[in-house]
Amino acid sequence: MLIATSLSVLLLAAAGISAMMSLTITQRRKEIGIRMALGADGRRVVTSVFSRALTQLTAGSLLGLAAGAAFESASDGNLLRGDGHVVLPAVALFMIAVGCVAGVGPLRRGLRIQPTEALRES
Repeated sequence: MLIATSLSVLLLAAAGISAMMSLTITQRRKEIGIRMALGADGRRVVTSVFSRALTQLTAGSLLGLAAGAAFESASDGNLLRGDGHVVLPAVALFMIAVGCVAGVGPLRRGLRIQPTEALRES
């Protein structure tokens, strides 16, 4: 039961991150179009869009890591049977990786934006 719950939470988190990335790409559509029209390569566009998402993922993981460490210390190490120093950072890194993978789809759609169409929409 714990595995099913964990997988469903993981899928919901990935779906939420993907939706937020889609919203960000939609809001920055004109900016991405202008950058592409001015000759920015895909790597620079990816860096500009993904850096904010990675910052948010890292901040969320650090908050989760701090909360997990607080629960672990409050339970005197019984919550994770003394393996909290290994499990908590591994879970935080795993969640960052899942967030990055979830953001790839919307990011690829953002790279396919045609500069002329993005500029015409304004």
